[in-house]
Amino acid sequence: MKLQQGTALFYVARVAIVSLALTPVSLLAQQTDPATAPPSSQDGGPPPRGPHGDPAERQAHMLESMTKRLNLSPDQVTQIKAIQADNETQMQAIHSDSSLQGPDRHAKMMDLHKAENDKVRAVLNDDQRAKFDAMQAKHHEHMQRDHDGPPPPPAQ
Repeated sequence: MKLQQGTALFYVARVAIVSLALTPVSLLAQQTDPATAPPSSQDGGPPPRGPHGDPAERQAHMLESMTKRLNLSPDQVTQIKAIQADNETQMQAIHSDSSLQGPDRHAKMMDLHKAENDKVRAVLNDDQRAKFDAMQAKHHEHMQRDHDGPPPPPAQ
């Protein structure tokens, strides 16, 4: 039973990390054309699909959301799109690395996510950065709430 709980916890943590890591990435991909879409898997098939759909779809959604909420300039969109594409490549490498297991893989993904957010923040102006930080905090709260389950009902 302990192994099953550990496996389930690892899966939940991995899903949360991937979701967090791809949040900014998803925003940029929406404006990509098919020529700049993420590469297909090594066997020539479609790109791998995670529990939240195609990475390109997530990237596109996130880019659109960030563009609207932060009023990104076309230059900022281009810069963030490049950051997200690089992040996706690195994320795929982590997933493909069979030498990474459990906590090591988790730590690499968290480091990658933090680095991506730091790069995105560097592209933003002060006002956008404050809004981005608030968006990230809200997303983290949402992920934590989903992970912990609904709050207990109020005492009567």
